[in-house]
Amino acid sequence: MKMGKIILPNKMYFTIGEVERIIRVKAYTIRFWEKEINILKIEKGRNGRRRYKKYDIEKILKIKDLLYEEGMTIDGVNKYFRKKGNRHIDKKPDKAFEHTILEYVINELKNILELFD
Repeated sequence: MKMGKIILPNKMYFTIGEVERIIRVKAYTIRFWEKEINILKIEKGRNGRRRYKKYDIEKILKIKDLLYEEGMTIDGVNKYFRKKGNRHIDKKPDKAFEHTILEYVINELKNILELFD
């Protein structure tokens, strides 16, 4: 599954919990990738918590694709990014990815609606 341009809620930062739900990978896995894959440089807020930007989520999705779909190792992913530089993100949206984002938004809206019940 190729990753495309991300269509996410209009906000500047995402928590690791939000990224976990969007990416469908456990937070401890995301934190492991941050330590082991050189391209991930996640900034932290004043409170010390990770703050993910949309671009960070694109990179994490690409890493997930390389590891799970392409069968690369962590070393292979690092070599891939060294070779590709910043050209690693595909430009065209992927339908499966758009579907994942829509599912996330729908679930978040359902959670909001439950607050009013």
